[in-house]
Amino acid sequence: MSLHNRKILKNNSKVIENYFFMTILQILNMCFYLLIYPFLIRTLGQEGYGLYAYAASMVFLFVTFVNFGFDLPAAQQVALHSDDKQVLRSVLSCVQTAKIYIEMIAVLCFAVIMLINPIMGNAPCVFWITFSQTLTFILFPQWYYQGLQKMKMVTYIQFGFRLLSLPFIFIFVKSPQDVWVFALITSLASVLGGITAWLMIRYCDGIKIYWASIPAVKRAYLEAVPFCGSNIIGVAKEQGMILMAGSFLGMADVAIYDLANKIMLIPRTIFSKLNDALYPKMVVRGDKETNRRVLLYEVVLGVGAMLCVALFGPLAVYVLGGEQMMSSYGVTVILSFTILCWLVVGVFLQFYFVPAGYTRHILYNQIVAMSSCFIVAGVGLYFWHNVYALAVAYAFSGLCEIFYCYIVAKNKRML
Repeated sequence: MSLHNRKILKNNSKVIENYFFMTILQILNMCFYLLIYPFLIRTLGQEGYGLYAYAASMVFLFVTFVNFGFDLPAAQQVALHSDDKQVLRSVLSCVQTAKIYIEMIAVLCFAVIMLINPIMGNAPCVFWITFSQTLTFILFPQWYYQGLQKMKMVTYIQFGFRLLSLPFIFIFVKSPQDVWVFALITSLASVLGGITAWLMIRYCDGIKIYWASIPAVKRAYLEAVPFCGSNIIGVAKEQGMILMAGSFLGMADVAIYDLANKIMLIPRTIFSKLNDALYPKMVVRGDKETNRRVLLYEVVLGVGAMLCVALFGPLAVYVLGGEQMMSSYGVTVILSFTILCWLVVGVFLQFYFVPAGYTRHILYNQIVAMSSCFIVAGVGLYFWHNVYALAVAYAFSGLCEIFYCYIVAKNKRML
């Protein structure tokens, strides 16, 4: 290896390590779900598994609400002040306090929705157990480890508890009536991982988290508002497709759409954390030329991933779901366009807009995406009562995101 290449590796060793462990975490999580998927779809059935997928989608909206967009600005503070324990203590305490306040509101809102949504009212145990996973995102500050570029700790904790839950799933989930058992096992694994991370920060890192003051929490809310709006809208768009499938088409279609999402986890897992791993370094040292190169490389990666999905998609659907789920392949091919969108839009948001202070465009971008998605989905379901309409709507919204980001970046002379 040449001296120049060794120097590049040395200068970017932390980025490489961070990306490696963030990607490994996603790959392990993906393998976990893909490993148990054939068992679950055959044991719980399309309707039973569709119910859990519906519950998980509903709860993920509340997870996004509880997170409130703190992750990026908090990770930025940690990256900039990684050696100052007092700053880290202040950021951790402020974010955790703010999330606890939001959790109280989330519990009340969830209870109201439970009363008015007949699907949720028919299986309250499944929904409340799944909702308990919101506690994980209060206790487990993944953004803290991201900012410190120590994602291997997150990998060890999260996957360790998922691995421990595996035998319990195979032993205790035996019939379609055991949906609540599966929800309980996965929720316990998630919450226990969060408790472990919280204890490690307290006793291994020596950071004692305190109850932050109202003014400090208020400042954190104001800083996170653009990110919160963007995250909520983005998740509402993504999970809304599953909720629309369950509400207008049926739980079997939820299972079909969910399988397509599961297959999309493979390329998404490989590439989705790339920008997160680069973020701590780019936010400090990024420049126009570097941003252009990263954007070009990620376009190439996205197109290559789409081709791989088209080529290997049928095999993936058959192995995971069997012949009964082959209609998921078409949905998967359509959704593969979003791989390119995740990569390209991620570059614009994290490397162009955030460092330049144009955070409001993160929110505007998601408003454009959600509006286009639900308009196309509504029209599609009206004329074409099929799950493919939802996939087309979601892919089209990604194209709108790319177009919006490009226009803003060009007008601001950032390209």
